[in-house]
Amino acid sequence: MRRRRAASFLCLLGALSFAALACEPSDPSPVGRGRGTFKRTCSGCHGADGRGTMRPGLTRPPRDLTNPTFQAQMSDEQLRQSIRIGKGQMPAFGGLMSDEEISNLIVFIRSLVPPGTVLPGAAGAPSSARAPAAAPSPAAAPLPAPSPGAAVTARGASTP
Repeated sequence: MRRRRAASFLCLLGALSFAALACEPSDPSPVGRGRGTFKRTCSGCHGADGRGTMRPGLTRPPRDLTNPTFQAQMSDEQLRQSIRIGKGQMPAFGGLMSDEEISNLIVFIRSLVPPGTVLPGAAGAPSSARAPAAAPSPAAAPLPAPSPGAAVTARGASTP
């Protein structure tokens, strides 16, 4: 009887120790929640570090999410669309993730750029690394201030 209790106690202690080691503390921040989603959903192809690993069945390695040029070229909305509806060989995950999970995942993906990396086009980037600036569209150009006593048209331009 005593031997049976000791064996049961040791089994219970071993199971609790294993469970405690297997559980990671959860990070409640958006980056932490995004990391968990990434580990479950994305790391199989993109790797635990986000660099993309070649797998059987793929025609090319998945995108390197740590690449500063990629990070600078993709808006959050473009990332959101790629995650939702898929792109190229990446399947759609919109039916598997909530909007909040996708938002947290994007925050985590943005955190994958190596520390100290200056994104192309960012202030302080060497001029050779900067992305070319887009010409302002006529609609976005500031309109001249109307002169005193002038009528203003619907578009905001003044007429004498």
